[in-house]
Amino acid sequence: MGHRSHLSRREILRMIPVVTSGSLLYPVAGQRPDTSASAVIRGSITEAASGKPVPAKIRIVEMNTGAVYMPPKAIKTMPDRRHYFYARGSYEVAVPPGRYRIEAVRGICHETAVEFTEVGPGITHNADLKIPALKDLRGAGWYSGNTHTHYHLEIDENPDDRLRMVPPAEDLDVSVISYLVRSDSPYITNRYPVGRLPQFSRDGTIMDMGEEIRNNSGFTDYGYGHCLLLNIPRAIEPVSTGLLAKNPKSPDYPTLSALCEEARKLGGTTVWCHNGSGIEVPVAAVGGLVDAYNLGDGLEADYARYYRLLNCGIPLTASTGTDWWIYDHNRVFVQVEGQFTYDSWIQGIKRGRTFATNGPLLEFTVNGRGPGSTVEASDRPVKVVAEVLSRIPFDRVEIVKDGEVVADQTAAGRRHVRLEKEIEIDEGGWIAARTSGGSKTYAGYVAFAHTSPVYIRKAGTGFRRAESIGSVMDEISRSVRLVRKSFKFSNDAERALASGRFESALRAYGRLLTGE
Repeated sequence: MGHRSHLSRREILRMIPVVTSGSLLYPVAGQRPDTSASAVIRGSITEAASGKPVPAKIRIVEMNTGAVYMPPKAIKTMPDRRHYFYARGSYEVAVPPGRYRIEAVRGICHETAVEFTEVGPGITHNADLKIPALKDLRGAGWYSGNTHTHYHLEIDENPDDRLRMVPPAEDLDVSVISYLVRSDSPYITNRYPVGRLPQFSRDGTIMDMGEEIRNNSGFTDYGYGHCLLLNIPRAIEPVSTGLLAKNPKSPDYPTLSALCEEARKLGGTTVWCHNGSGIEVPVAAVGGLVDAYNLGDGLEADYARYYRLLNCGIPLTASTGTDWWIYDHNRVFVQVEGQFTYDSWIQGIKRGRTFATNGPLLEFTVNGRGPGSTVEASDRPVKVVAEVLSRIPFDRVEIVKDGEVVADQTAAGRRHVRLEKEIEIDEGGWIAARTSGGSKTYAGYVAFAHTSPVYIRKAGTGFRRAESIGSVMDEISRSVRLVRKSFKFSNDAERALASGRFESALRAYGRLLTGE
């Protein structure tokens, strides 16, 4: 976390509508209710095909006023985006008489279910919500996960209830929350022990408690950066260094790459946050210490740094998460081998068999091989196939070779596209697929999807780009000077060890440049 200024507890509490004792009628939008006799809207929530009851998030809107109504004790979405509440299998809400739109949203592999009703005083109206499937990715071995979640400050319900309700309602197969230190900020998720959380893994979602190691040189400056540690048996200290530590006068030591090494010794998985934020991601990446790279991750997706590192010849898995609360649909889909377990899902992450998305469902192959594979190219073109189906409108699918678009196709109805094309390969590198353009998600982010690369090798040619390597080396050289001059250390030995990691990475990129 750390990419935005946090609201104070007082500011958040002011956003939460106050429901007085005995009243169910105050709308979220702040408009006062009709004082006439209340009505009730209730119904079941089921999968359309099976009729099985399922959890989902629900939005009930009075169509004339735009007021949003919720049960007073419901688990709601993020405080500044409290437009939906979560329900499991059924719902019931008291409302003033009026005309209503009722919407159910379940993950991104389902269509949105919508019903309309008009209710009068004292009337109970049933509006059953049947949620249609959009695409069955599990049948092809793809399982979704959110790698990055915290809950900050106090929430207005038992956090145990939230952890049991929200991930299954969002149709997540894996949900990772992370231990986090930001001075003395009270993250309620810090109450849970690091490691597997079987007590919350009974409703269709595997839960893991990981850790986010962090360093900022300012509250809006990422310093070394932020990195998630997944699948670790215990916390690795220090969780935060420098300004973000419990004592903000703490040194900027150790570096994040050193902590990643400790996580690896424990069998952990490392996922760099926020579009590769901070100065140390190229250091950790060239050292083979980054298993996955979170695109978006609480921000708009930005590919520039990701592509630069891929062009250095460093394999990096595309991933994502939501960061502060599960409030939108960012998730990474991972293709697993054999039975789905957390271990097989983690192995899929490490092998790069993924795509990251907040809506579009994107499948991609090169010569029949999926993301994370290596394809040996010949003098014949390679065949790329990309197919996207999305509940959220998008404009087109693009094929990217070494960061440049080499093919694209407009989506039909802005919801579906299939592209098949043969592409000439002059030299090695990487190819990936992504969506481009699109509507905003529920939380206001532009719809995106991006696969991990398929790596291309062609005899007699290189697969690294000298311009990208040189750019990263220039960046690291600036970072060495910054660490020596501006970062805080307890002694000269710490400063030397920290700057030495950057200098070692600089030499490693130099070897990539010369082909050693």
